[in-house]
Amino acid sequence: MAGSNVTDAAAARWIGDPEVDHGEGAFWDAATGTLRHVDMLAGDLITVAGEVASVDRTHIADVLSVIRRRRDGGFVAAVERGFALLDDDLAVVRRIPVFDDPAVRMNEGACDAAGRLFCGSMAYDMRPGGGRVYRLDPDLSVHVALEGVSIPNGLVWADAGTTALHADTLSREIRAYDYDPDRGTFGASRVFVRMEDDAPGSPDGMALDAEGGLWVAMWGGGAVHRYDAAGRLDHVMPLPVTNPTSCAFGGDGTPLLYVTTSRQGVAAGEEPLAGRVLMVPVGVRGAEVHSFGR
Repeated sequence: MAGSNVTDAAAARWIGDPEVDHGEGAFWDAATGTLRHVDMLAGDLITVAGEVASVDRTHIADVLSVIRRRRDGGFVAAVERGFALLDDDLAVVRRIPVFDDPAVRMNEGACDAAGRLFCGSMAYDMRPGGGRVYRLDPDLSVHVALEGVSIPNGLVWADAGTTALHADTLSREIRAYDYDPDRGTFGASRVFVRMEDDAPGSPDGMALDAEGGLWVAMWGGGAVHRYDAAGRLDHVMPLPVTNPTSCAFGGDGTPLLYVTTSRQGVAAGEEPLAGRVLMVPVGVRGAEVHSFGR
């Protein structure tokens, strides 16, 4: 695997807010040179900045699943049962309800190159098929993009935007969908990665690198996996925490990989780094991460 190994393991650092319970949804905010991620079930946005990794926590909603930049300023977010628009100061300026089922919440999502935001929903009891993937268009209309998902995670686009890679943590597989970038629709799908029965962990959040490699946080597996463009495992990065949750590339100089983690299901005191963010130099830059087109 050319150029994608950790370049200096000794330079890896654990950063961020030590009070995070369920870190998720990492993205590099190039406009401010900061890492942003959510403490999902607290409804808080965590912003990590600077060489000394100063941390700000901003409460947004009861649940905050994902947040991205808007091209015209401000942010777009997925909250417990819908979407929201925020201004540059992170104040909610518009709410966009999507569903009213209290047994279901939004989970994770991303924007495609046309500026549409996709976010998957899941049942709180994690029942199979209890969720959908919704699409928020730049005109703020909402559409169902996929039905019958369980714990949807880690949406990225490969092959110049014509293939969507999407994980379902409950089914322990990543599927590759034919994607129509003009219409924003998913077509036929195939299994891209399926975890073997005896393999530890399930795919959670993902990030694509500039070489076409897919970096996957392995929930319950204590590692980040990299798969090549054909879906072959070619690198494993072990972590001292059970539940990594999402990956994002960033940094203004040396390419960095950020990995969020969770304390859920971990006994108190057992994993002191759970909930923190791993920042590690890597030998490859990330693929472009898109903003919302409004």
